[in-house]
Amino acid sequence: MALNLSRPVHQLDPLSPDLHEDAVKMREHGPIVPIALPGGVPMWGVAGDEAGRNLLKDNVRFTKDPGHWRALNEGEIPEDWPMISIAAPSGHSVVNTDGPDHRKLRRPLAQALTARRVEALTPLVTSLVERLVGEMEKAADEAEDGVIDFREKFAWPLPMGVIGYLLGVDEADHDELGRLYSALFDDTVSEGRSAELSLHAWLDAHVAKLEREPGEDLVSAMLALPEEDRLPREDLVVTLYVVLAAGHETTTHLLLNAVRALSARPEQLRLLISGEVPWENAVEETMRWDSPTANFFTRFATEDVDGADIHPAAAGVKIAKGDPVFVSYISMGRDPERFGPTAGEFDIRREDAAHTNFGYGAHFCIGAPLARLEAGIALKTIFARWPELSVVGDVPRSPTVVVNSHNHLNVRLK
Repeated sequence: MALNLSRPVHQLDPLSPDLHEDAVKMREHGPIVPIALPGGVPMWGVAGDEAGRNLLKDNVRFTKDPGHWRALNEGEIPEDWPMISIAAPSGHSVVNTDGPDHRKLRRPLAQALTARRVEALTPLVTSLVERLVGEMEKAADEAEDGVIDFREKFAWPLPMGVIGYLLGVDEADHDELGRLYSALFDDTVSEGRSAELSLHAWLDAHVAKLEREPGEDLVSAMLALPEEDRLPREDLVVTLYVVLAAGHETTTHLLLNAVRALSARPEQLRLLISGEVPWENAVEETMRWDSPTANFFTRFATEDVDGADIHPAAAGVKIAKGDPVFVSYISMGRDPERFGPTAGEFDIRREDAAHTNFGYGAHFCIGAPLARLEAGIALKTIFARWPELSVVGDVPRSPTVVVNSHNHLNVRLK
């Protein structure tokens, strides 16, 4: 039977114990399959790496503009759908524009986060890492069982400290900003737009503060651009959502997933500590094998598209004009067609580890150089200090199908 958007082959559940098992079920049906999201909303899911890359670079037939979503325009998507702000974000930003509009919005961010400028942040990142490592050690000494929450003590505050510095956010405000942003990714609460508006209001007030009292941060620099290059106030505020995602959210999950993977594989960890394998390999293999971004929404078909135009194995798939499509990075990272029979294994010695999990094409992740810098410094420092660090107890997932995140990660420092 031909695949059809009205007959989803799998239901993605925010409470699913293992998103990788969901990815396997998706790939069993082909590289492009109809999936039901939480709340019963159907979308095409791209589960294969080659199909994903082909779709990601096609900004003509697949646009980021939610104004093309037929079901949304016809009132078929409930206003209180928890994922509405992720699937169809409001405002005008790099995540929902293409072409000249996208390039204009992206340019100031890309200039601020070039590999060279990010490299200049090395002393800041190193200092933050050393401070947090010291605080971890103190917390472990004070804990009765020597166990601490790595997410709370390190994986969350490190990227928030870096992005807070870039955005000119006082450290006292980091917790509130993080709380508002995290609320967007809880797929079980019907407050998607409310969470989006709350974060918008906070960021708007922050921009207003920096307009009055500019500093040396990225936002102040963007506000000081010549008028012809300056983003309108509304666009700037919405764009800061993206900076938060690119500079904080994914890095937190990258650190958690890397620590889980490496602490369970002492033989690979020894190769890293000895210098036989560079730490960059550990960062890239974690991104491939356990992508921080699970399923990224959304693109919308601007015309009828035959699946065979995206991947030969998707022949018979008929994507209709106005259909929504999401890309499953967590599935693409372990696609056997791309990475062979060992795709499901974590191996820092993998010869062909190039992955698509920072995106592809015009929407490649702006924060990739920053995430790589932070993770490389952090992992090298942590495991040099505690080469026998171990994970303790269960590692519960956060209730979302969008990010591959965990509520906490208890570790014992050794």
